[in-house]
Amino acid sequence: MPRNKSSRELIVIETKSTLNTGIKETISELEIPLAEKINEYVLKLGYSNAHVLGVLVQLLTGGKVRVDFRDYTERLQLLNADDMMTRADAVALFDEHMQTLSNSGGGDDGINVTQKIVVQMPKIGLPRK
Repeated sequence: MPRNKSSRELIVIETKSTLNTGIKETISELEIPLAEKINEYVLKLGYSNAHVLGVLVQLLTGGKVRVDFRDYTERLQLLNADDMMTRADAVALFDEHMQTLSNSGGGDDGINVTQKIVVQMPKIGLPRK
């Protein structure tokens, strides 16, 4: 099924929940544009577009996805199941959204930031006898 909506036109149901003493508690449930969720994840996941793309592709090809964070879990589901699309269309939608982000802020919107990556040497243990 060909894609005909932009990330701003696609609506997702976001359900946030926590697991307290073994009982799942819903914190909130909202209907939001997919574009807002993409922007949030780009910031939250440290500008790691590969992770955001993975979440987006799963959502758009399967209709729903669960993302676990340290303190809570988010379940995203397409409001309209007819909005599901192929992987190629999902990737194209993500690319278009990211292009729009980079064009809208003139490079000062956080998308073109310098990221700090720290590589640590592995601990070398002495051989056990």
